Amino acid sequence: MHVDFYLVSAARRAHRLRPGKPYVFGREDGVEIILQDALASRRHAEMRWSDEGYWLVADLGSRNGVMVNGTRIGQPVRMNDGDQLQIGGQVFRLQVLPPGGDPSSLSAQAPQISNLETMGPGFSLEDLHQQSATFTGVVTEGGVMELLQFFQVTGKSGRLELVDGAEPASVFMIQGTPVHAQWGSIDGIDALVELVIKPPPRFLFHADAIPTVDRTLQGSAQGILMEVARMLDERRK
Repeated sequence: MHVDFYLVSAARRAHRLRPGKPYVFGREDGVEIILQDALASRRHAEMRWSDEGYWLVADLGSRNGVMVNGTRIGQPVRMNDGDQLQIGGQVFRLQVLPPGGDPSSLSAQAPQISNLETMGPGFSLEDLHQQSATFTGVVTEGGVMELLQFFQVTGKSGRLELVDGAEPASVFMIQGTPVHAQWGSIDGIDALVELVIKPPPRFLFHADAIPTVDRTLQGSAQGILMEVARMLDERRK
């Protein structure tokens, strides 16, 4: 499954990270992420993709060190979704987006150090509900099943809202497992099936939102997705 990785700066600028390509941070011309910062060394740090399928950050012998989640690192350290990286006076956060995710929505998740820059033309704050979302996007050809697989793989918790469709819809997840689904007046596994059949065009995700209703989905994420697939097969017969 395809996912996108972004490093979001405190200045609300998003750098897309492509697995397999190394990214050097520093003041030197020609590095991938240039830092106009007196506290940064010419070649300060590097992020690289590991063979195990995650990002590693390493200090390249800098004068002022590299911090991950507030701790100075000695050896290369794994960077997970939501981890914070500080190089000199610059702060970044690693964010993972699902298929169809809109990188401009990550501006709200920037480390709160500075807001001197935006992510460029097209970023809008007119929708207050959307402002509170961790990220937003459009539902791609893979549909709602692909989104649910993304949350299963990344283990995220929160509320996925599917908007602009025929009915209001949402799915609550705890560590990647759906625990409640609502599609109009329908809930539970039947709601998930309707969402897969009639996917709304856009989504919002609110990280760490707590379910306010009883659990309507039981079992593991994989088991729930398999049951949805089985029910879809039954409908096609």
